[in-house]
Amino acid sequence: MPRRALVAAAGVGLLAAIAWWVAVPGAVERAEPADIDVRWGGSEGHPSCVYDPKQQTVDATIIVEGTAPRREQVAVTVTAYADENTSESVGTSTQQVWVEGTVHKRLALRIPVTKPPHVDIDGETACKLSVGSR
Repeated sequence: MPRRALVAAAGVGLLAAIAWWVAVPGAVERAEPADIDVRWGGSEGHPSCVYDPKQQTVDATIIVEGTAPRREQVAVTVTAYADENTSESVGTSTQQVWVEGTVHKRLALRIPVTKPPHVDIDGETACKLSVGSR
């Protein structure tokens, strides 16, 4: 019987610890998610994705801003496409960016391409932006 009492007491203690951890805010440091916005950095007359036929590259301009309560890495990937429907990739590039606190960064990604990407009448290259974090 003493063994049963010991197991029961341990179980009650464990349940109490879990209840305390859930109920008491700040008892354990919880990581807040970063509130980071990653978007194209171009403007009227200045495309975000520009093809350079001599270099066979696409240069992309990206803005990363917001707040991150703790140091965190964000992966910014830009893919260039041969068509405006973004179905045939011709090149991609990823840059890892560290964020912490208030963030305002301008990124320049250079994407080597295997063949010319689609470029519209405004000079904007067909590109897609994707973001991930670690």
